[in-house]
Amino acid sequence: MKKITIYFYTLALVVLAFACEDKFEATPSFKSGDVESLTISTSASEIGVVAEDSLEDVVTFTWQDPGYAGGLEESKFVLKVGPSGSGFTSFQTKEFTGATSGALTGKDLNGMALRLGGMIGEPIDLDVMVIASHTNGNEPISSNVITITVTPYADLGLTGSVSEVTPDPGTPGATAVVFEWGVAFNGFSGVRTYQLEHAEAGTDFADPTAIAVTGSEKSLTHLEINSIALGHGLAPDEAGDVEFRVKATNELGAVVYSNVVTVAVTPYIAFNAIGLVGDATPGGWDVDTDLYRPDMSQPAQWTGIVYLIDGKSAKFRADDDWADNWGDDVFPSGTGEKNGPNIPISGSGYYKIDFNAATGAYAFTPVTTTDYNFISLIGAQSGWGGDIADLTQDGTNDQIWTGTVALTAGELKFRANHDWGTNWGTGALTTTYSGIGAGNGPNIVIPADGTYFVYINVATGEYFFGQTAWDDPYADIGIIGDATPGGWGADTNLIKNPSNPYKWSKKFVLVDGEAKFRADNDWAVNWGASTFPTGAGTGGGPNIPLDPGTYFVTFNTATGEYTFTN
Repeated sequence: MKKITIYFYTLALVVLAFACEDKFEATPSFKSGDVESLTISTSASEIGVVAEDSLEDVVTFTWQDPGYAGGLEESKFVLKVGPSGSGFTSFQTKEFTGATSGALTGKDLNGMALRLGGMIGEPIDLDVMVIASHTNGNEPISSNVITITVTPYADLGLTGSVSEVTPDPGTPGATAVVFEWGVAFNGFSGVRTYQLEHAEAGTDFADPTAIAVTGSEKSLTHLEINSIALGHGLAPDEAGDVEFRVKATNELGAVVYSNVVTVAVTPYIAFNAIGLVGDATPGGWDVDTDLYRPDMSQPAQWTGIVYLIDGKSAKFRADDDWADNWGDDVFPSGTGEKNGPNIPISGSGYYKIDFNAATGAYAFTPVTTTDYNFISLIGAQSGWGGDIADLTQDGTNDQIWTGTVALTAGELKFRANHDWGTNWGTGALTTTYSGIGAGNGPNIVIPADGTYFVYINVATGEYFFGQTAWDDPYADIGIIGDATPGGWGADTNLIKNPSNPYKWSKKFVLVDGEAKFRADNDWAVNWGASTFPTGAGTGGGPNIPLDPGTYFVTFNTATGEYTFTN
């Protein structure tokens, strides 16, 4: 019985095999091309293209049919163009299918020449070859190499006014470099848009930064080119290359790029902070009294109003450190030299101080102060007809006035002696809750109803509207978190401003992560928020997200406001 079963099983297999005979095909085999070598030729060896030829064929290359089994219609040909004698280490390509010839338009050839190092109006020799293959790229055959000479024209050809630039922090708004380019898509009547792209040299624009432009040129200032260079990782005071190109897009979505222009930039480092230090200053020789930038577009210019002591001296220094300091032996104005002598102070009082970190120029201008009888708030809350509340004069500094005041949302100002003859509104560094008040300045805006701890120094103009829970200065303020040097385990303390116990600052190197501010090395009082690089922390608020970098950090304990400046 077992033998019969095996017999029928075998018979079934044989029948199945015959039944499927017409359902399986043999694996196809394709013969290789009929030619062992491929020859390319050109319709012209010297081509001087012009803008009018942008959309016209200006040169045609021919080659023979390689004779692949799939036929010419299943054959692919890649035209390869590179600088003459370079061995095609850099090249441009154009692909053709099912043809024994291929043409380049004026735009095609011009773009290739410019991208391969050609200069507008100057001949460049280019090597050309063709690589044949099946459409899937199998069995490639390379042709001989021929040389053509091309003279590019200015169709999106990019030029720069200089090839090297050393930005000057003393003239940040002056023009450093001008880029110009031609019109893209010559012969196209639709809308074109342009972007000037820049990238770190050698990255092949893998991650470019784009600047929207109009017209056919773009100027970059000293400040802008310096920021671009630092943004691409160039080291301060060392020349490094930044690459620029123009990207053009038409309304049909077609994109073309210009040639690449390289500019060698030697960037400067803009100091994060400038302070005045010395036995003539509130902080002595140990703690800087920080100045501020009145105009962020002028990174070298710093100013501030500071009380100084007669017969003593001071110096300027950067980032709370002696590595960069300036001094001279003349007063009230001069040009500070790096590591120069101490500046002698003649006459006690408040001075408006101006300092240029690029040139070293400084000036101390006396500020006239008055011991007022009253400093008050006036505004919409009282219909501007009477003062809202009087503040209280500080017992140790007759220029500082404070108070706890219930306010409604709206506009107000500070004024002296219940009279409009002397009043303060917004000025420099204005934020939601603080600023440097200016005489007769615009109205200050209170964002919400509440009871505020109010502070103003009428000599310096500095004011803020803080929370009453934070009206007492703290002994220590630190920053803590995985972005900070001490991680979440230990505070990195800030430095108290010697002229304002509510203001703290310090330079930090931070990593990617989060942080919070807290008082007296304890979590009982801490501040956080969700914004960076500026914001207003709330008590027990969320962790502040930080980007890595070197920052000068400021924090106001009364308002919770913070800044991270790099």
